[in-house]
Amino acid sequence: MSEAATQSEDGRLWKHEFRSLVSGVNLIVLIAAIAAGVWGSFDSMTDADGDRFWGNLTVAAPGIYAGWCMLEIAWARLAHIGTVLLRLVSSCIIAPAFVAVPVALVQATAVAFPGVRQGIADAEAANGGFHYWWSEGLASQLFLVPLGGYVIGMCIPLGVALIITLPVISIRAPHIAGAGSHLEQVGAVQRNSTTAFVFCGLGATVLGITLWVFGDGGSIAEFPEDLGRLLQATSYGYFHWDDAVWLFGVVFVVLGVALMGWGCARVLFARGRAARG
Repeated sequence: MSEAATQSEDGRLWKHEFRSLVSGVNLIVLIAAIAAGVWGSFDSMTDADGDRFWGNLTVAAPGIYAGWCMLEIAWARLAHIGTVLLRLVSSCIIAPAFVAVPVALVQATAVAFPGVRQGIADAEAANGGFHYWWSEGLASQLFLVPLGGYVIGMCIPLGVALIITLPVISIRAPHIAGAGSHLEQVGAVQRNSTTAFVFCGLGATVLGITLWVFGDGGSIAEFPEDLGRLLQATSYGYFHWDDAVWLFGVVFVVLGVALMGWGCARVLFARGRAARG
């Protein structure tokens, strides 16, 4: 294929990808995410304590839409792995901007009105001179919040891809998930299950690490002691979510590593047999 033809094909693919991001259910989610981000922005102006949930939507909305874009490809009809990789790029780089930019424009337009700025100042004064969202000043808020939302929006699709999308595709269409990799060297009988082991194990490991980080626990050596403490507290009618999240994280990491290890071992055995002829 000539260079001109390749560029034409790339342009066609990206045009189709842009269209898919703003059509159908994706368009509904996009509108809902922008509306949520705008609502959160206005709510943050009077929430000097930062106690209300809605202000978080200003930075979370880009990630919600971008994560959905990455998620919905899991059950789409796929012809090759390139479709998934293209969606990963567009979800991480393009999709968050579709929400962060409109929310930033609405926010900037709103604070241009003296009444809105006065409302922020009144909320700050009523809270002892501190405003959880706007104490850094209008300029910082207008720059940092959209930028933070965009950065978070870049990270969430990657997590969705590793934890949900790729494991689902590895089960639903293993020939696509393993295309072009060493997984193709595994025998036809075991290839589908090996692909699922590798990608599901990877997803479980990433999820486990995430839960491990956000949970309340230490090293894996503390697992038996913490499990006993959680069970004892539960028997008395108490349930500590931080401990439970950490314990689940440890379980997912161990399970994920075991699945990936078994899948990789199959690949290594298959490569060894192929090398021996």
